[in-house]
Amino acid sequence: MSERIIDVDLAERAYEVRVGRGSLSGVASAARSLLGRRSAKALIVRDTGVPDRFEAGLVGSLRGEGFETSVYAITPSESIKEIGTVRDVLVDAARFGMSRVDVVVALGGGVVGDIAGFVAASYQRGMPVIQCPSTLLSMVDASVGGKTGVNLPVDGALYKNMVGAFHQPVLVVADTELLDSLDARQRRCGLAECIKHAMICGSVPDEDDLNAGLLTWMTERLGAIAAFEPDTIDELVARNVALKASVVIGDERESPDAKSGGRMLLNFGHTFGHAIETLGGISPSNDPAEAPLHHGEAVALGMCCACASAAAGGMCDKDVVRMLRAMLDRVGLPTSVEGLPSTDEIIERMGHDKKAAGGSLRVILPIGRGECSIVPDVDPAVLAAGIDSIRR
Repeated sequence: MSERIIDVDLAERAYEVRVGRGSLSGVASAARSLLGRRSAKALIVRDTGVPDRFEAGLVGSLRGEGFETSVYAITPSESIKEIGTVRDVLVDAARFGMSRVDVVVALGGGVVGDIAGFVAASYQRGMPVIQCPSTLLSMVDASVGGKTGVNLPVDGALYKNMVGAFHQPVLVVADTELLDSLDARQRRCGLAECIKHAMICGSVPDEDDLNAGLLTWMTERLGAIAAFEPDTIDELVARNVALKASVVIGDERESPDAKSGGRMLLNFGHTFGHAIETLGGISPSNDPAEAPLHHGEAVALGMCCACASAAAGGMCDKDVVRMLRAMLDRVGLPTSVEGLPSTDEIIERMGHDKKAAGGSLRVILPIGRGECSIVPDVDPAVLAAGIDSIRR
């Protein structure tokens, strides 16, 4: 097993992200080392999409380290990602007799990781959580950085990730062998977040100047990435985690005053994307059987909107729009859809986004190849041009 380790250096909240095939086998020994002998119980919040053998291996190794285990299974969806599910898991933790020195282990994609993380942040006012992401999307984005939370239904609308807490994990283990079990659509959705990172890479400084090269590295290897070649995917995950870690280290809690945009840059494509994702009946292929959109597909469309808006507003060259669309096309992600409601309705939904502050909608827009900036109070006509660019 060749394992890459990325440090998320947050002083007393620092932790490692371990990336590699077979790395899940080291979770139990790492948990014992990190938590000591006082920790006796492990609650595994498990994604039902994860093959049973991974759960069995994790449970067996935790018991081998002296942990008593309990498993709470979740079939992930945006509708189940709500406060009632968090309550149910909290009740299960209480019945299991957990204390704040025990550990929650999240084994699954972003929905499971967000729920398990919020449970850990809430139970007895905070307990350790180990994130074991099972999808590409959760490996490169959701599992790193300590954002946890759930959606909030309000008057028939779904406010994405509106309730939650910042709660850093004590360890993240990205076993890329888990990616073998994903279907093609799930793999493509994860690549949307990788492309997002490439589009902001030049705005994320790091000591070795590796982040700025992510766009070029991905562009040169897009064929191998689309084919999900194992060695290339391992490197892709490690590079994306390193970029995400750089952002989190510089701006742990998404300060609105962060220099160069900070953590808010990670929401490139998401303000548009979240508004589109919450629409019912939209399909990436116009096949009703594929509705609704998955998160990665909505983010892909949101990035197209953001680039087209920036071009319409004179903030970037149209070559940036063409470059993004070419990357998305190459990996099979949508750049347009049918059945969108009115542009005014989508803009209204964008106002529900967490990035709106004091009534001002802040949107992350590209200003060049691999560079983005936070733009407040964007002209509605510019937003409309971006939204209309994805109408098929």
